[in-house]
Amino acid sequence: MSPCQPRESNTSDPTGRSWCVPPLSRPIEGARRRRVMNGVVGLETPRSGLALPAPRMLEREPGRAFPRVRIGHVPLDMGRLSEVLQSIEGLVAGGQGGRIVTPDVEQVALAQEHVALRESLSTADLSLAGGEALVRAARVIGSPLPEERAGEEWLPAMAGLASARGWRVLVVAERPGVAEWTACVLRERYRLVAVGVAVPGVPADGRGPWVDRLLERMALTRPDLVLVSMATPKQELFCQYAAGRLNSAVLVGTGEALESLVNGRRVSRPRQVLASLVRWVRRSVAFLRVLLMARR
Repeated sequence: MSPCQPRESNTSDPTGRSWCVPPLSRPIEGARRRRVMNGVVGLETPRSGLALPAPRMLEREPGRAFPRVRIGHVPLDMGRLSEVLQSIEGLVAGGQGGRIVTPDVEQVALAQEHVALRESLSTADLSLAGGEALVRAARVIGSPLPEERAGEEWLPAMAGLASARGWRVLVVAERPGVAEWTACVLRERYRLVAVGVAVPGVPADGRGPWVDRLLERMALTRPDLVLVSMATPKQELFCQYAAGRLNSAVLVGTGEALESLVNGRRVSRPRQVLASLVRWVRRSVAFLRVLLMARR
C-alpha cells in the first residue's frame, strides 16, 4: 500500500477527503514518538532512558539562612554565592563568629562511622560543597545546588569580601610553607592584613593543652576570618574546638583548596596519590554506596 493509498475501511470522510496511512517502517519522530511510547499524551521518557530521581525534601532548620540537602550524613546549604557572602558578612559583623565547612567525598565517607565528624559537619553555620563530586551528587539525588560552585571557587570571593570590609585574616595550615605563602598572597593580591601560622603538631582530635596555647596566641591577632587547612577529620574537629575560644572569628575549613589561592588551582601530588591509592579507592566506594542509598 502506498503512503497515500486510501484506507480499506472508511476511505473518505463526509467531505470526500481520503485518509493517508503512513508506512510502518517510517519512524515517528521527536516528542510524538515519546508520547506514543508511553501511551499517554504529555508523558515523555528521558533521553537517557533512565527515570530521573524524584526531588528530595530539603531540610529547613530554624535559625539557618538556607535550606539544606543531605548526602548521607553531610548537609549542603542551598545558597548562591552572593547570599553566602552576605551570610558570612553577617556572622563577622554580628561579632558572634561561626564555622564554615567545605565537605567533599572524604568527609561523606568518613561521616558514616565517625560520630564526632558527623556532629561537627551538621552543626556548622554554613556547609558549602568542597568538590565537584558533591555538586554532581546533589544533582543525581534530585536536589541540584543553585550554583554549581565548589572548593577553591568559594575562596577568592571570600578574600575579596574580606578585602572590601578590611577584615583581619589568619591562615592556619599543617603543611610546611602553605600558611606563610598564602598569607603573603593575600597581602599582595588582596591588600589584606593577613598572618600565616604553621601548625604541624595538632593532635588528631583537634584539641589538647598544646592547642589551647596555640589558640591563645591566635586570639592576640584578633582575626575576623580564619582559613584552616588540615587533614580530615582533624580540620573539622579543630575548627569546632577553636570556635568556642575565638568567639568573634569565622573559621573556614578549606582543606587543600587553600593552596589554590597561591597557585590558582588545587595542587596534585602524584607521590601522595600513589601512596594512598588504596585509601582513596575505599573511600570512593563508600561514597558511591552513600549516593546509591540517597537515591532510594
